[in-house]
Amino acid sequence: MLRKLLPTAFAVATCGLTAANADAMSISLGKPTLIGRVAISEPVTVSCSPLDPSLTVFGESVNVSVEQASGRSIARGSGSAFGSTLLFPCDNSDNTIAVNVAADTNGPPFKGGRAVFTASAGATAGTPIPGCNGCFAGPFVSENASVGPAALNLKG
Repeated sequence: MLRKLLPTAFAVATCGLTAANADAMSISLGKPTLIGRVAISEPVTVSCSPLDPSLTVFGESVNVSVEQASGRSIARGSGSAFGSTLLFPCDNSDNTIAVNVAADTNGPPFKGGRAVFTASAGATAGTPIPGCNGCFAGPFVSENASVGPAALNLKG
């Protein structure tokens, strides 16, 4: 997967990235669910406005990080949603994506109670390169949003 993303990242860095309207994407957090003290399912609602219709959306992601006090330690975890299919349409509709956050195995497990969440989302579009599956060229446009830190209650 990383090998597939590196050419895209290189193309973005080389050709530049043009930001879309700052208010074009919004993100909000739902009620998290604790799963066996080792993971959290966090529903994230994302809405983005349509990107340039002459371009093709090729990358979307949603990222969540969690920290929770646990005695004298901090339970931590992060998770992401991305893949070969797009997560949400950029059509101004609200779309909820469940992001699973795994606890860091080097620290304590999560527990019921307050935890601090941060999340971000992004969508990027470009011009497909003919004959190269998954390759895109500029111009690029993107929309991004973030939320947090926000204290939410974990319930299992």
